[in-house]
Amino acid sequence: MTQPAPKTGLMDLRILGSNGQRSWYRQFLPDEGIYAAQLYQDMRDTDPIVGAVFLALESLFRQVDWQEVPADDSPEAVAWALFLRECREDMSHTWPAFLADVLTMLTHGWSYFEVVYKIRRGPDQSDARYRSAHSDGRVGWRKFALRPQRTLSRWEFDEDGGIQGLWQSTPGGVVFIPVQRALHFRTTEASGNPEGRSMLVNARRAYRFQSRLEEFEAVGIERDLAGLPIVEVPIELLSPDATEQQQAVLQGILRQAEGVRNDERAYVAMPASEYVVKEYDEKTGAEKHVRLPTGYKFSLLQGGSARAHDTDKIIKRYGQRIAASLLSTFLLLGGSEGKGAQALSGDLTDLFETAGTGILDGITAVVNRFAVHTLMRVNGVPPQYWPRLEHGGLTDAALQTLLAQLNGVMNAGGITHDENLETTLRQKLGLPERAEPAEQEDPTP
Repeated sequence: MTQPAPKTGLMDLRILGSNGQRSWYRQFLPDEGIYAAQLYQDMRDTDPIVGAVFLALESLFRQVDWQEVPADDSPEAVAWALFLRECREDMSHTWPAFLADVLTMLTHGWSYFEVVYKIRRGPDQSDARYRSAHSDGRVGWRKFALRPQRTLSRWEFDEDGGIQGLWQSTPGGVVFIPVQRALHFRTTEASGNPEGRSMLVNARRAYRFQSRLEEFEAVGIERDLAGLPIVEVPIELLSPDATEQQQAVLQGILRQAEGVRNDERAYVAMPASEYVVKEYDEKTGAEKHVRLPTGYKFSLLQGGSARAHDTDKIIKRYGQRIAASLLSTFLLLGGSEGKGAQALSGDLTDLFETAGTGILDGITAVVNRFAVHTLMRVNGVPPQYWPRLEHGGLTDAALQTLLAQLNGVMNAGGITHDENLETTLRQKLGLPERAEPAEQEDPTP
């Protein structure tokens, strides 16, 4: 029986629904949780196409200028903007190094930093909690410490589905890092998902197939060149009733066969073949045929060089899919708040500039809200004097360098310029179909 809907007033401050998130949000499936984090890191570190694209994107963002902007033109506001610059330059790491760690969210979908503070008591302090280039006693930033994605144990949510913090697995046990002392960056905040969406999600399937085919191809070539060891032994050594001495002899022979090849169990062991000899009965002189085993025999089986499939062509096809997925996903990351690449023309430079600007806007918003504002609050600065951090634009030189690097990946065979690929990219980016060139009449009479 359907229950009647309860009546709620407009001023009811309770939250009635839920976004579906729980403290046990992580699902340890093959593509989720710590397994996904390890897979994405392997793709980032081992695949040449993925590594080249991420290196190009990182070099693009590292060239961006950052500046502190005072709340107004008053001397107090300008002074606190200068204080913000001092704190940013007084950390134990550089700002570009911090940005490089932030950009791991492109690989994993998210990145999480613990904000560590210090009391500025001068450069002569032996304790890092107090060591600073300044000695005014104010609270400054010691560092923004990345908490690697692979160390995540679980997320903590409140009753309303809001993110309360991160439980991290450490050598000393599981520790809780509250969101109030953290910087949480995500590629997307849809549905309150704390892990965003990795740029590599759509490339996982192609990466798996490509990796397996490369391994099969390498093993196949090795077998064609070196051959497969064939070991023939007396049949009694392969019998389940073999004695301990016979089993020891067999294991010694197999270890020698394994040493010929590097592949796991790269040999074939079979009963010895037989040969037929003629013998004559001493009494009757009748001829008879006797089958005798050959005993021990070692040989190499050479594989046929003919292939039913062109593995090189198939591997390149998967490489093209990985590159296309990476580039199209990156161009769509800046699509929040109507600034996405879908609303742009087909100029590739404009596409990358808008996508990069969207990512930088998201990084800046998190830093200002959860780092700068908290720093000003703990130092007792009135809100009307709070400065803000702003990023500069992506320079044309940086964009041209990025496109040149990506073009090098394309020309190296990572992705080819063909009609099917262009059609796919246009569909992913929401661009109009390519106009067919108008047919021209042949001027030749």
